[in-house]
Amino acid sequence: MTEELIMDADSLKAAMAALGDRNGVLALPGTIAARKASHRVDALSRWQIVQIGAGIVIALAGGTVWSDLLAQPGLLFASGLLINLLGVGMIALGVAGLTHAQQIDVAAPIIETEGHMARLHRIKLVSGWVLGASWWVLWLPCMAVAVRLLWGADMLAPIGTSAWLITTLVSGVVGWAGTWGLRRWAFRNGRVHLATRIDDMMTGRAFREAQRRLKEVARFAAD
Repeated sequence: MTEELIMDADSLKAAMAALGDRNGVLALPGTIAARKASHRVDALSRWQIVQIGAGIVIALAGGTVWSDLLAQPGLLFASGLLINLLGVGMIALGVAGLTHAQQIDVAAPIIETEGHMARLHRIKLVSGWVLGASWWVLWLPCMAVAVRLLWGADMLAPIGTSAWLITTLVSGVVGWAGTWGLRRWAFRNGRVHLATRIDDMMTGRAFREAQRRLKEVARFAAD
């Protein structure tokens, strides 16, 4: 009889562990959803930290180039300045996003959580459309800065101002305006799913996953 009780207790512990309950309390679906949402929010915060770190590296790279060319400003100087500003923008938006991500509490009232997610969503959209899409324009300045830092050469010297402006502006207009135009066309023609996918691409996978998990928590809380 004692051996049967021990076996039953072991089976019960194993079942609890399989449900993801490490504290010996039976895990309900709402609890599991809250844990998954918490993990996704943590991942979202880590991505903001990654963005801040990348922004620091990019800002330093651009700043190093343009600060060495104060006496002879030109295309390479302008490229370094643009990359420096891009890095600063990444840092600022990363800090703003991290602030709201860290204030998201899955146990807080739904209205409060949705408020932080809405503000974070706006920040991620700005980050995606302004900074992410800016690579359509900044790919050439970025290459010029990288070549300068790695080999000390000025790849823009033989190009000339006109060619530099035409290349960056044309690629920027075609890339950025094309993406934005596709989004507007999708909304106007009832292709909301396509437009939403474009916005999701700009906000990033970590945000989409956190948003989906928080919606699950809200659904369980409403039941």
